[in-house]
Amino acid sequence: MLIYNEKFFEFAKNLLLPIILGSIIGLAIFLLNNIYRFLNHISLLLISYNPILIFASTLIALLGGYLIVILLANNKKCGCGTELVIESYHFRNGFLSLKDTISKTLASVITISFGGSTGLEGPSLLLGGGISSFITRKLRLNQKDVKKLFLCGTTAGFSAIFKAPLTGILLALEIPYKRDIEAMVFVPASIASITAYFVSIATFGTETIFPSPMLLSIHTSILIHAVILGVLAALIALIFIKFLEGINIAIEKLTKKISMLYITILGGLILGIIGLFYPEVLGLGYETICKMTTTKLGNISLIMLISLLIFKIIATSITLNFGGSGRLFIPTLYIGGVLGLIYA
Repeated sequence: MLIYNEKFFEFAKNLLLPIILGSIIGLAIFLLNNIYRFLNHISLLLISYNPILIFASTLIALLGGYLIVILLANNKKCGCGTELVIESYHFRNGFLSLKDTISKTLASVITISFGGSTGLEGPSLLLGGGISSFITRKLRLNQKDVKKLFLCGTTAGFSAIFKAPLTGILLALEIPYKRDIEAMVFVPASIASITAYFVSIATFGTETIFPSPMLLSIHTSILIHAVILGVLAALIALIFIKFLEGINIAIEKLTKKISMLYITILGGLILGIIGLFYPEVLGLGYETICKMTTTKLGNISLIMLISLLIFKIIATSITLNFGGSGRLFIPTLYIGGVLGLIYA
């Protein structure tokens, strides 16, 4: 009888719990996405009423996100939410407090909705990991199972927001593990990811975030161009990382002389100035990427494309270092897409 109980327990941990987690997290991501759409609609209404109100929007983006983290979160560090996921997995045995989960997710959504240049994958990983941590600890599972299901939760969150279960499995498993993939959790994570994906398409629909306007035939010249573009993308990525780190170092020195609150306000004003001239670089940038993939290249000037690339890097670096919350995945897709058009 004891053997059967143990087998059922293992079955529940590796199949039933991932399905339950995937379903709950999929619904949570649906709620997250709707909150983003609602707040983003308010932001767009403000700007459409008077373009100068873009400054109010960008100030809310950074100042709102910053104040939520400082006033409500246990972990007071703003910026890239993935660091908290990594820290929770490696140093806290998969523990992520519900307080941090809700406050930091909300901070990221406010940052993005009102013009911060970052992505929803950060709060999605946080929300998935936080929900998993809360449920598994309520069930009093052992440390190993809590950590394993924590990764299942992050995977489900990523899969649900992008409707990409396979990418979610590989990316969300690799990020917390830093240098390798946590192979032992692959099967339950796959189950959680696919479940969250089905919940996502049931609530959001099957439409992909980015359209595929045409099919390309693969031939030698395309492969050669792909290699060249890959090298250029690596160089741009290196510049982006160095600039991001440089801004971070400068802010750390500045906070010794000036309150972070004033720095956050300054960041909001700088984002507003950028947004006045290049509103396309603010926020998620989904619409801009979609327009680029469906617009004839002759309609977009080279100077415009180079400007979008440069100011997207600047806007993202300011967002994440001046008090905003989020992650780099979507901005890097944006930068890579613009680089591809420049090369073309």
